[in-house]
Amino acid sequence: KTLDSLSQDDSLLTQSRAIITLGITAANYPFKESKSIPVIHSYITEFQYLNHPEQENHHTVLLDQPLKRYLEFIKYLLAANNVAIITNKKYEIAHKALESFTSTLDIKLERRLHKTGDNPLHLVRDLLQSNDVLLSLPNPGIYNRQSLKGILLASYRQNKPIISYSPAHVKSGALASIFSSPENIGNQLAKLLNKIINDSSFKPEAYYYASEFEVNINHRVAKSLGLTLADKNEIIRKLQKSKAR
Repeated sequence: KTLDSLSQDDSLLTQSRAIITLGITAANYPFKESKSIPVIHSYITEFQYLNHPEQENHHTVLLDQPLKRYLEFIKYLLAANNVAIITNKKYEIAHKALESFTSTLDIKLERRLHKTGDNPLHLVRDLLQSNDVLLSLPNPGIYNRQSLKGILLASYRQNKPIISYSPAHVKSGALASIFSSPENIGNQLAKLLNKIINDSSFKPEAYYYASEFEVNINHRVAKSLGLTLADKNEIIRKLQKSKAR
């Protein structure tokens, strides 16, 4: 069902055993008559989730990878020690446990807070001067159509790679991305939905990071930066063995 059709007739919602939404617009639909029906939101980034009001019996499968997986990917791909990210206040709260696994991975993570009105390009230039790589996380206030070209150009000029959440960024000039495809998200949704419907004792969590993932590497960018990368299949094997949350 589309949102337009639901606005004409939402009787199907009260007759369903579960509801899955795709995208933030669908997640914002007022499910007032279906409080007893489990709702699973998907195709939502962590940034969107943190800015979305919590609702009883609503659960979310995020597009994002756990931060630990992003950092493990960087470590396995580049053996980098100094990683930079640009974050905001809500991310800061969500990432309280950073210190424990950054020390395990022997990574020094420099976080810079992005405030309303800040130019992300200035933050990127500053961070890349003292770090090996920039990890870009989904945040439309930082990485968007207006800023991305300048951010990628800054990384080239400083001879520092960008690791992204988006395969589209890899096509535009980021070194690599780790992301979840529609098939990955679909598999996770199916498993969660079956568990909710078939196991009455199961108590689903408020949100889940993407559990399945794919890797995309721009070897042209690697060559231009003079980087020797680890084998892609070996990286995936290591990541699949790791318990990232």
